[in-house]
Amino acid sequence: MESVLAVVVLLCCCVVETQTESEVDGLLRELTARVEKLESKPKVAFSASLRVSDEHYHLGPFDKNTTVVYKKVITNIGEAYNPDTGVFTAPVRGAYYFTFTCNVGNSGKANAALLKNDVKMAAVYEYANPKSGIYHSGANGVTLDLVEGDKVYVVLWSGSSMFDNSRISMFSGYLLFPSDNK
Repeated sequence: MESVLAVVVLLCCCVVETQTESEVDGLLRELTARVEKLESKPKVAFSASLRVSDEHYHLGPFDKNTTVVYKKVITNIGEAYNPDTGVFTAPVRGAYYFTFTCNVGNSGKANAALLKNDVKMAAVYEYANPKSGIYHSGANGVTLDLVEGDKVYVVLWSGSSMFDNSRISMFSGYLLFPSDNK
């Protein structure tokens, strides 16, 4: 923001020579209000991986669809991601970008989806022979228009599993820009 403020000051200096004092004061008030508005925009971003430790870990398979709880929080600006539930809750209306990765666990398939308020928005399906020793993974991302309070999370479908060692199965999201539309 310092660079924006520097540009504002430079522009004001250039305009001062051709404006009256009251015009300069009005221009300074308007530009200051714009800078303050830009600085007051909410900041929301998070990234988390499945496990806190570096040990190999398999999540699932489960008999029912299960919300994936990404425990190792790397970034949680705005505190909108809850590492106890695995759910991101939109703090403001706006456009958000989310991405998630799934590595095939011991079931041989990773079948997961990113949901918004219980509705599937994006999915990943990967298959691998668990005895091959070769890791397979999938990733997906989506931009969503959210309103305050919308919930976004990843679900592992029944019969699927994920593998992690604290850095390869991830869930991330961030606010691209807030929206003033009601």
